[in-house]
Amino acid sequence: MANLESKNKMSVIQLAIVTASTCIGSQLIIGINKLVTEGGHLTWLSIILGGLLYYLVTLLMIKLGNEYPDQTLVSYMPELWGSFLGNIVIWWFALLFLLQIATILTGVRKAIVFFMFTRTPPEVLALGLLTVCVYCALQDWGTLLRIQQFIFFVATPVFALLLLVSLFNFNPENLLPFLPKKDIPKLLPTMLEGWNMFSGYEIILFLFPLTYHCQVSIAKALGGAFGCMTVAFLACIVIAIGVLTVNGVTSTLYPIMTAMSSVELPGTFLERLETYLVVFWIPVVFDTLAIFLWIPAQVLMQKKQYTDHRPWVLLFAPLIYFAGNILDSLKALDTADKVVTWLGLGFSLGVIPLSLLLLLWKNRGDKTCQK
Repeated sequence: MANLESKNKMSVIQLAIVTASTCIGSQLIIGINKLVTEGGHLTWLSIILGGLLYYLVTLLMIKLGNEYPDQTLVSYMPELWGSFLGNIVIWWFALLFLLQIATILTGVRKAIVFFMFTRTPPEVLALGLLTVCVYCALQDWGTLLRIQQFIFFVATPVFALLLLVSLFNFNPENLLPFLPKKDIPKLLPTMLEGWNMFSGYEIILFLFPLTYHCQVSIAKALGGAFGCMTVAFLACIVIAIGVLTVNGVTSTLYPIMTAMSSVELPGTFLERLETYLVVFWIPVVFDTLAIFLWIPAQVLMQKKQYTDHRPWVLLFAPLIYFAGNILDSLKALDTADKVVTWLGLGFSLGVIPLSLLLLLWKNRGDKTCQK
C-alpha cells in the first residue's frame, strides 16, 4: 500500500491517477464545441488517434525520466540543451501551465455564470475559484495528492453518472456516417486541436522523480490513465453528437450542458439536471487548476533555489486573475487558446523528442570518450 502521508513520494498508480485527474477537467464542457466544429463526424476517431499520439509522447517523457530518476527537467534540460536554450525550455514549460490557467479560468467562469449564477459578475466567480486553487497550491505535495485522489474517486464518477442521463435522448442515427470521406482531411488538424483535451500530461516530466517504482510498470499505469481519458472524452463527444447532431453541437456553445438540459426524468422531483452537472464539474476543474498552479511555482522555486514554493504561488495568482480579465475584455479567448495549443504542441512534439535525441547523442559521445 502506498503511504498517503508521504510528502515527497508516490506510487506509479498514484501518478497515473494524478495524470488522469489533471487532464479530465475543463474541456469536458468548454472544449467539445470547438473540437466537433473542427472534426465533424470523425471527431471520435481523432480523439482515439490523439490519445495514442500523446501517449507516445508520454513514453518519451518516461525515457527521459528513467535517465534522470532523481532530477526534474529544471536540472537536466540545461545539461541537454545548454544553459541558454535549457532555460528557455524551463520557462516555456512553466509559462504553458500559467497561460492554461488564465484561459481555463476565463472559460469556466463564463460557463458557470451562464448556467448557475446569471446575475453574478464573472470576475467574482473567477476570484472565488482562484482563491480556493491558491489555497490548495500553497500546500505540500502530500496534501495535494490526497485532494487529487479524492476528487478523482468521488466527484469524477458522479459527474460521469450524471452525464449518462443524457442517454435518454440519445439517437444513434445522429452518429452516422461513421467514416465520411469528406471529413478524412480533418483528422490531423483535429488531432492537434485535441491537445487541449489531453493537456496537462506534461506534469509527468516534473512528477517523475517523486515516483517510486513497484511491480506495476509506469508505462502500463500511464497507459491506463490515457485509456481512461480517451474513454471519457470519447463518451462526451458521442453523447453530445448523439443527442444534438453534429450541426447542433457546432451551433451550441456548451453542447454537453444543452444535451443534459433537454432531459426530463418522469416521476421525479429533479429539475434542471445541467445544474447538478455543473456542481460536480467545478471540483473536477478545481483539481486541474490547483496542480497547474503548483507546478510552475515548484519549477521557479527550484530554478531560483528557494526553499519554499508559496511566494511564487502568491505572485502568480494576481497575474493570472488580471490576465483572464484582459482576455475576456478584449474578447481574445479564442486567440489565446490557439496560442496555448501551439505552445503545447511545440513542447510535446518538438522539445520532448529533440531532448531525447540530444540525450542519445550525449550518451553516444560519452561511450566514445570512454573507448
